Amino acid sequence: MSVLDILKPPAARVPAPLGHVPGIVDLPIPDRVLISLEYRGQILFRPLVQAGDEVARYQVIGRSERDNFIHASISGKVVELKSLWSARGFHIPVVVIEKGDAPPLEGDELLRQCDIDPQSATRMDLLRAGGVISPWTLPGPNDSEVDVEGYPEITQVVIKGVNQEPTISSLSLQLRTHTGEMQEALRRLAEIVPQARILLTVSETDAQWAGETFAGLAEVTPLPNDFRGRVERKVVRRLTGIKVPNTASFRTGGVAVVSSERLLDMYDALEGRPFIRKSVTISAGNEFTPVTVRAFVGTPIGELLASQNLVVEEGDRVIMGGPMTGFTQFTLDTPLSKFQSGIHVIRARDIVADVNLNCVNCGRCTQTCSVNLQVHLIARCVEFDQLADAQNYHPEACIGCGLCAYVCPAHRPLVQMITMASQYGG
Repeated sequence: MSVLDILKPPAARVPAPLGHVPGIVDLPIPDRVLISLEYRGQILFRPLVQAGDEVARYQVIGRSERDNFIHASISGKVVELKSLWSARGFHIPVVVIEKGDAPPLEGDELLRQCDIDPQSATRMDLLRAGGVISPWTLPGPNDSEVDVEGYPEITQVVIKGVNQEPTISSLSLQLRTHTGEMQEALRRLAEIVPQARILLTVSETDAQWAGETFAGLAEVTPLPNDFRGRVERKVVRRLTGIKVPNTASFRTGGVAVVSSERLLDMYDALEGRPFIRKSVTISAGNEFTPVTVRAFVGTPIGELLASQNLVVEEGDRVIMGGPMTGFTQFTLDTPLSKFQSGIHVIRARDIVADVNLNCVNCGRCTQTCSVNLQVHLIARCVEFDQLADAQNYHPEACIGCGLCAYVCPAHRPLVQMITMASQYGG
């Protein structure tokens, strides 16, 4: 790396967003799925099946403490329950199902399996039965299940119609390919929270179209193409005018934040269609044209890559998410869950060898920090085992956007250092 590389402004090194990629490719039913019995390491679901059971698509196979549900995404036979690494690095239980030909569950049977009376089911009952854990039932900062009774009324809902990560385009494509359903979903949302102001973020490319298409249904706000202008915590605070601490959920301030895809999933659940498929953008550098596919929840990520003839070679890194906030995967058997929106492959030739990780005192990490943390000081404290002293610089306020590590010329693992300070410094 040359001196000129170090002197470049931080924005120059942040990856540019993808251009418009038309269409979403529907993948066929896979031969097997591995259904995760967890939500981001926070919510565990009690399995309701065992090895040898025959299951139907849409059948409930897991139930949480607060009666949220996980469904079989395909019909088939449960061959085993085992532990596996999740996309976020948790060791989790999964239900392995091999494809069969049983017909899917339909109608009132979907509700009865959740102990819900079809004649008296509320909208929230339908969302729970459909496997959609909504912002109204999940206000925890990390999608944890908590009692919502003491939370304020929702006054604003922010619909994310554009992805934060520059290499993912699934949310913009959802708006374009499911426009009619999105319009109806926004109408249903207004019925659920009639008192709330509804905002929709879109890309600059879609601004005029979205403003005309969703007029009267939501306040459309275009976001800039640079990554900084899409960091969720900053965007929500700017749009709503409500300051919620970074350690708390938006829900504590009367704000619900949901993606355009999740809004469509909520609409499907209200129509009796459980959440069993997920859209994910696959990207892999300049030699591969990014594509967004819609796959069945539980499909191993190796099969998603193989569906696009994308071969992972020795030394490559497969990242669930994008280059800014994603997690490198330990195994290609990691299943697609309800939260992943992107798979990004970094080729071995593009990975810079970590030879010298010493801080060069350039200050770029602090200059680019989304929440104005003294990143270099927190990292130094962690580096020299002064975790207690690191608390003076409030590492818990980090939102994990990854900008500091991305612009660091020494390639220091700054996000991991801040996370360590936050978790172990108390």
